[in-house]
Amino acid sequence: MKLLYEVKNADELTVSEIAIILRSWEQQEWDSLTVEEFKKKFSLSEFHLLKDDDSSICCLTHLNFDFKVELKHTVYDICELVGLVSTVKRKGYAKQLLQEVVSNLQNRKIECIGFCGRELRPFYEKCNISILYDQAGYLQEKISNGQIEANPDDDILIIFLSDDKYQLLAGLDDNCIGYLLF
Repeated sequence: MKLLYEVKNADELTVSEIAIILRSWEQQEWDSLTVEEFKKKFSLSEFHLLKDDDSSICCLTHLNFDFKVELKHTVYDICELVGLVSTVKRKGYAKQLLQEVVSNLQNRKIECIGFCGRELRPFYEKCNISILYDQAGYLQEKISNGQIEANPDDDILIIFLSDDKYQLLAGLDDNCIGYLLF
Protein backbone atom coordinates (compact mmCIF):
# COMPACT_ATOMS: atom_id res chain seq x y z
CA MET A 1 0.00 0.00 0.00
CA LYS A 2 1.32 3.41 -0.99
CA LEU A 3 0.78 6.11 1.60
CA LEU A 4 0.10 9.72 0.73
CA TYR A 5 1.85 12.49 2.66
CA GLU A 6 -0.14 15.72 2.97
CA VAL A 7 0.49 19.06 4.62
CA LYS A 8 -2.51 21.23 5.47
CA ASN A 9 -3.23 24.40 7.39
CA ALA A 10 -6.06 24.25 9.90
CA ASP A 11 -8.42 26.02 7.46
CA GLU A 12 -7.82 23.30 4.85
CA LEU A 13 -8.76 20.40 7.12
CA THR A 14 -12.12 18.73 6.57
CA VAL A 15 -14.62 18.25 9.37
CA SER A 16 -13.89 14.50 9.43
CA GLU A 17 -10.10 15.11 9.54
CA ILE A 18 -10.56 17.45 12.50
CA ALA A 19 -12.68 14.83 14.27
CA ILE A 20 -9.99 12.17 13.72
CA ILE A 21 -7.26 14.52 14.95
CA LEU A 22 -9.15 15.39 18.13
CA ARG A 23 -10.04 11.76 18.79
CA SER A 24 -6.41 10.71 18.25
CA TRP A 25 -4.97 13.35 20.56
CA GLU A 26 -7.24 12.34 23.46
CA GLN A 27 -7.20 15.81 25.04
CA GLN A 28 -10.44 16.05 26.99
CA GLU A 29 -10.34 19.85 27.14
CA TRP A 30 -10.48 19.93 23.32
CA ASP A 31 -13.27 17.37 22.86
CA SER A 32 -15.95 20.06 22.80
CA LEU A 33 -14.20 22.33 20.27
CA THR A 34 -16.32 23.24 17.29
CA VAL A 35 -14.74 23.17 13.83
CA GLU A 36 -14.47 26.97 13.89
CA GLU A 37 -12.88 26.95 17.37
CA PHE A 38 -10.40 24.27 16.28
CA LYS A 39 -9.41 26.26 13.19
CA LYS A 40 -8.96 29.41 15.26
CA LYS A 41 -6.99 27.64 18.02
CA PHE A 42 -4.66 26.01 15.49
CA SER A 43 -4.52 28.86 12.95
CA LEU A 44 -0.74 29.09 13.39
CA SER A 45 -0.23 25.36 12.99
CA GLU A 46 0.46 23.13 10.05
CA PHE A 47 -0.86 19.56 9.99
CA HIS A 48 1.19 16.73 8.52
CA LEU A 49 -0.83 13.65 7.59
CA LEU A 50 -0.05 10.21 6.27
CA LYS A 51 -3.06 8.68 4.49
CA ASP A 52 -3.79 5.28 3.01
CA ASP A 53 -5.35 4.47 -0.38
CA ASP A 54 -8.82 5.24 0.99
CA SER A 55 -7.67 8.68 2.25
CA SER A 56 -7.94 7.50 5.85
CA ILE A 57 -5.45 9.11 8.21
CA CYS A 58 -2.88 6.53 9.38
CA CYS A 59 -0.64 8.96 11.23
CA LEU A 60 -0.63 12.65 12.05
CA THR A 61 1.28 15.42 13.74
CA HIS A 62 1.27 19.17 13.70
CA LEU A 63 3.82 21.93 13.72
CA ASN A 64 3.12 24.80 16.08
CA PHE A 65 4.44 28.03 14.57
CA ASP A 66 3.17 30.06 17.53
CA PHE A 67 6.23 29.03 19.51
CA LYS A 68 9.30 30.93 20.59
CA VAL A 69 12.33 30.00 22.65
CA GLU A 70 14.34 32.50 24.67
CA LEU A 71 17.98 31.48 25.01
CA LYS A 72 20.59 33.77 26.58
CA HIS A 73 18.23 36.78 26.41
CA THR A 74 17.53 36.33 22.69
CA VAL A 75 14.16 35.16 21.38
CA TYR A 76 14.15 32.64 18.52
CA ASP A 77 11.28 31.53 16.30
CA ILE A 78 11.58 27.76 16.26
CA CYS A 79 8.50 25.73 15.46
CA GLU A 80 7.45 22.84 17.68
CA LEU A 81 6.50 19.34 16.56
CA VAL A 82 3.50 18.24 18.62
CA GLY A 83 0.94 15.45 18.74
CA LEU A 84 2.60 12.69 16.73
CA VAL A 85 0.06 9.86 16.76
CA SER A 86 -0.52 6.77 14.66
CA THR A 87 -4.15 5.83 14.21
CA VAL A 88 -2.95 2.41 13.01
CA LYS A 89 -0.46 0.88 15.43
CA ARG A 90 2.68 -1.16 14.76
CA LYS A 91 2.94 -0.50 11.02
CA GLY A 92 5.85 1.98 11.08
CA TYR A 93 3.64 4.91 10.07
CA ALA A 94 4.92 7.25 12.77
CA LYS A 95 8.51 6.65 11.70
CA GLN A 96 7.58 7.20 8.06
CA LEU A 97 5.66 10.40 8.82
CA LEU A 98 8.52 11.71 10.93
CA GLN A 99 10.93 11.10 8.04
CA GLU A 100 8.60 13.01 5.71
CA VAL A 101 8.33 15.90 8.18
CA VAL A 102 12.11 16.13 8.63
CA SER A 103 12.63 16.14 4.86
CA ASN A 104 9.92 18.77 4.42
CA LEU A 105 11.45 21.03 7.09
CA GLN A 106 14.95 20.63 5.67
CA ASN A 107 13.74 21.54 2.18
CA ARG A 108 11.96 24.62 3.51
CA LYS A 109 14.76 25.46 5.97
CA ILE A 110 12.33 25.64 8.91
CA GLU A 111 13.86 25.00 12.32
CA CYS A 112 11.90 22.70 14.60
CA ILE A 113 12.22 21.00 17.96
CA GLY A 114 9.96 18.71 19.94
CA PHE A 115 9.82 17.20 23.39
CA CYS A 116 9.38 13.73 24.81
CA GLY A 117 9.45 11.74 28.00
CA ARG A 118 11.99 9.02 28.73
CA GLU A 119 9.57 6.28 27.74
CA LEU A 120 9.53 7.55 24.13
CA ARG A 121 13.30 7.80 23.70
CA PRO A 122 13.65 4.38 22.03
CA PHE A 123 11.18 5.36 19.31
CA TYR A 124 12.97 8.62 18.46
CA GLU A 125 16.36 6.88 18.62
CA LYS A 126 15.09 4.34 16.05
CA CYS A 127 14.01 7.27 13.89
CA ASN A 128 17.52 8.76 14.06
CA ILE A 129 16.26 11.94 15.70
CA SER A 130 18.94 13.74 17.68
CA ILE A 131 17.96 13.92 21.35
CA LEU A 132 19.22 16.25 24.05
CA TYR A 133 18.71 13.90 26.97
CA ASP A 134 17.30 15.38 30.18
CA GLN A 135 17.55 18.93 28.79
CA ALA A 136 13.82 19.80 28.56
CA GLY A 137 13.68 20.71 32.24
CA TYR A 138 16.03 23.61 31.57
CA LEU A 139 13.45 25.16 29.26
CA GLN A 140 10.85 26.68 31.52
CA GLU A 141 7.47 27.85 30.29
CA LYS A 142 6.74 31.58 30.44
CA ILE A 143 2.99 31.92 30.38
CA SER A 144 1.38 35.15 29.12
CA ASN A 145 0.54 36.31 32.67
CA GLY A 146 4.23 36.24 33.60
CA GLN A 147 4.15 33.00 35.57
CA ILE A 148 6.85 30.40 35.04
CA GLU A 149 6.17 26.67 34.99
CA ALA A 150 8.51 23.71 34.71
CA ASN A 151 8.52 21.80 31.43
CA PRO A 152 7.04 18.35 32.20
CA ASP A 153 9.07 16.60 29.47
CA ASP A 154 12.48 15.02 29.84
CA ASP A 155 14.16 15.44 26.48
CA ILE A 156 14.45 17.95 23.65
CA LEU A 157 14.07 16.44 20.19
CA ILE A 158 16.07 18.08 17.43
CA ILE A 159 13.82 17.70 14.40
CA PHE A 160 15.75 20.21 12.28
CA LEU A 161 17.94 22.90 13.77
CA SER A 162 20.96 25.02 12.91
CA ASP A 163 24.22 24.19 14.68
CA ASP A 164 24.27 27.46 16.64
CA LYS A 165 20.81 26.90 18.12
CA TYR A 166 21.65 23.26 18.78
CA GLN A 167 24.69 24.38 20.77
CA LEU A 168 22.60 26.88 22.75
CA LEU A 169 20.08 24.15 23.67
CA ALA A 170 22.83 21.64 24.45
CA GLY A 171 24.42 24.21 26.79
CA LEU A 172 21.36 24.57 28.99
CA ASP A 173 21.91 23.72 32.66
CA ASP A 174 21.14 24.98 36.16
CA ASN A 175 23.12 28.15 35.46
CA CYS A 176 21.75 28.69 31.96
CA ILE A 177 17.96 28.38 31.78
CA GLY A 178 15.94 28.97 28.62
CA TYR A 179 12.27 29.85 28.30
CA LEU A 180 9.40 28.69 26.14
CA LEU A 181 7.23 31.67 25.25
CA PHE A 182 3.52 31.32 24.55
